[in-house]
Amino acid sequence: MDPEFSPLPAYLLDKLVELDACDGYIVLVLDPQTAETDAHGPYDGMGALDVADRLRQDFDIAGLPDVEITVTRLHLPTPAEHSHAA
Repeated sequence: MDPEFSPLPAYLLDKLVELDACDGYIVLVLDPQTAETDAHGPYDGMGALDVADRLRQDFDIAGLPDVEITVTRLHLPTPAEHSHAA
C-alpha cells in the first residue's frame, strides 16, 4: 500500500501490513445442521478464493445453501528456541 495515496498514517499502514502477513490461507466449511467443520488448505490467496468459490457452487447445487464457507489466514507456529529438561 502506497502511503502517498492512503488516508492512514504510515505507522498504521505498517501495522496493517504486519497484521495481514501470514503463511497462507485456509478454507473453512461449517455445516450448521451437523456442527461439523472442515478445513482445506493451505493455499495462496487466489487459490483459497478459487477453492471457496468452487465449494460454494458445489453446496448450492447440492441444495445446501446454509453451509458456511470462509477464508482465513494461516499462521504457522514458530519453532521453540528452548530445550526441554529431561
